[in-house]
Amino acid sequence: MKEKLTIGEMAKLRGVTSETLRHYDRIDLFKPQFVDPLSGYRYYSIFQYEILGTIKELRQLRMTTDEIKEYLNERNFSKSLEIMKAKHEELVSNLKELNEMEENIREKIAYLEQVEKESELQKVIFREMKSRRLLTLHEKINDNFELCYGVLNLENMLTEKTPILATNRLGIIIEETNLKTERFEEPSTIFIVAKNKEVIPNTYELTVPGGLFACIRYNGELLTSRSESLRKMLQQLKINGYQIIGDALQIMHIDITISDKPNEITFEIQVPVRKM
Repeated sequence: MKEKLTIGEMAKLRGVTSETLRHYDRIDLFKPQFVDPLSGYRYYSIFQYEILGTIKELRQLRMTTDEIKEYLNERNFSKSLEIMKAKHEELVSNLKELNEMEENIREKIAYLEQVEKESELQKVIFREMKSRRLLTLHEKINDNFELCYGVLNLENMLTEKTPILATNRLGIIIEETNLKTERFEEPSTIFIVAKNKEVIPNTYELTVPGGLFACIRYNGELLTSRSESLRKMLQQLKINGYQIIGDALQIMHIDITISDKPNEITFEIQVPVRKM
């Protein structure tokens, strides 16, 4: 055992690299205590082991270099406790964000796996759906240019992260009147389905009642390819004795956030109905 340790010996003792100690020396975070006046070699004291250990643990707490310097500068109980509390609050906040992100990604994976199982197009199916809250600016879009700005404006109003990627929450409203008169290409209102915890100003909130919906999926364009599918749906509704009882939702089912292959881009039209 000895008091003076070379950089390699101190690094090995504390389980860090020699380059890490050189870096700490350069930035004045942790410097060797001794310098040989003849050779210029620098040595650490074994009594510095505790400071290096503290630095290592503070790094494990994800403290920055500046935060560590502040922690080590004129240490006392009250100051150390205050810094620890501040770091804890930061870590709790980061943990909350990571948990929300994990939940978000888990939902997206579940959605995509369900999409993979339901790939059939141009088939009318009936589905019971819950009530949904829509975020909408109540502005009709006429083309893809207006669609781009509409999506941007809606996304900027949300506080959540990644609201559109790998979801079926973005869509447009097809008015009941236009459905019944077969004016399928009329301008439509864009929306995003809001999550339950999302706070929406009343001005921009629209509630879609739950109930029975006739649904059909198709491949094509959001604004210009729905006529064929809607005609097929109306024919099926008439044959089976159903009537339309509200505005329809046209949902982006698989969009450009998932695939850039045109043959994989699909939409689902959901029309509220009841038996006559």
